[in-house]
Amino acid sequence: MTSKLDHLQDANFPRDPEGRVYHLGVKHGEVANRILSVGDSSRAQMLSLMLDNPANLLIIANRGFTVYTGTFQKVPITIIATGMGVAMIDFLVRECRAVVDGTMCVIRYGTCGTPSPNIGVGSLVVSDSSVLVRRNPDHWLNESISPYDISALVPADPTLTEALYTRISGLNQTATFKGCNATADSFYSSQGRIDPGFIDHNVELVDQLVAKYPQMCTLEMESFQLFHLAQCAKKKDIRVAAAVMVLAQRRSNEFLDNDRKHALEALGGRTCLETLVNFPLPPAETMSGPECVWNLM
Repeated sequence: MTSKLDHLQDANFPRDPEGRVYHLGVKHGEVANRILSVGDSSRAQMLSLMLDNPANLLIIANRGFTVYTGTFQKVPITIIATGMGVAMIDFLVRECRAVVDGTMCVIRYGTCGTPSPNIGVGSLVVSDSSVLVRRNPDHWLNESISPYDISALVPADPTLTEALYTRISGLNQTATFKGCNATADSFYSSQGRIDPGFIDHNVELVDQLVAKYPQMCTLEMESFQLFHLAQCAKKKDIRVAAAVMVLAQRRSNEFLDNDRKHALEALGGRTCLETLVNFPLPPAETMSGPECVWNLM
């Protein structure tokens, strides 16, 4: 269903009278503690068909997000399509935290490019940490200022990351790696792509990233914000990890074909779901009660 929010209240953290948050359009009882985040709405839809009873899922679409909630292997789980960029992950983490009780486990499953010549397209990479790369507009007013800011490393949750990597590295169908991620504020300039239509001053950016962080494996647009917000949660009750499919080899300029991409979406996506439902949460932190959607199925 499309979430229709009327009579929003509280300009600081908008919700409607039912408690639905502004961007995701969900309320308490409609999001599980275990969440799989993907960028592509078609990927989320495909993975939702792997859940226990796809015909009876709660599906909510609002402001570019689509939320699928049900069970996988009889464990409550939510899949959310976010679209692209750190702002969308910010909405995801903050608004889910506002409507979910207890510890949240969030795995992001997305796509990336790699600056590493040893990682081929079609590989799966688990990110154990991330840095943020931001375009600095002040450089274009004063060229003595660096055109791009590169943050310090922020780690993923080590226990959830190891659980995810253990399952992914057990797959025989594809090469798997673990290492550092760089999250950029754009697909083009902040990832060192050369666009003849704009002055971006980014020809050496990828090499600068690798020189600063030799363990750099992936370039994308979301994981840093997930890791960063988990660290900033006041109750320290958000566990996060990320895995990505390598679509682009930035050194050879190779790009993965769609057939192999679709196979990886299913293979890795199922592995992320399995990791989430097998990851232990405190016993009291399960969703139950008359308002929880899986009691209505």
